[in-house]
Amino acid sequence: MENEKRKRGRPRIDAHLSEATAPSRRQAVNEKYLFDAVHFISVAATEIPDSHLLWHSDDATKTAKGRNGILEQIGRMLEQDHAPQLDCIYVTNLAIQAVKAGHTTREIEKAIREIRKALKPLTADPEDKTLLLAMGRAVNALDKMGQ
Repeated sequence: MENEKRKRGRPRIDAHLSEATAPSRRQAVNEKYLFDAVHFISVAATEIPDSHLLWHSDDATKTAKGRNGILEQIGRMLEQDHAPQLDCIYVTNLAIQAVKAGHTTREIEKAIREIRKALKPLTADPEDKTLLLAMGRAVNALDKMGQ
């Protein structure tokens, strides 16, 4: 009888880009999602006006400024939840409007997390009206922050 090792926990995420800069595995994974969001915003820059409010790098002074919590949630929405890019662009634009309205990064991060929590069961059953309503409420909450 062979002893097989059981795999437990979450699958390992390749975070080789950020493992050297982060002291823990969790911080490395968070940085990976942050880098994914920054890449997404730079690629979709034409559809995301005012993206400098979420991420800005200055080559002259070799500094970067970003709202890490918001970027991490957008990166998780892309990579972990496999949300369509158009949805991510829409949520990113709503987050930018909320930043312009003066809301904190933490408030916006929480609103995006609520959208992600509503999106996950909706992808499994897109016809369920209660799930559609929950998603609508989550998106409306972020939309109201930007007004």
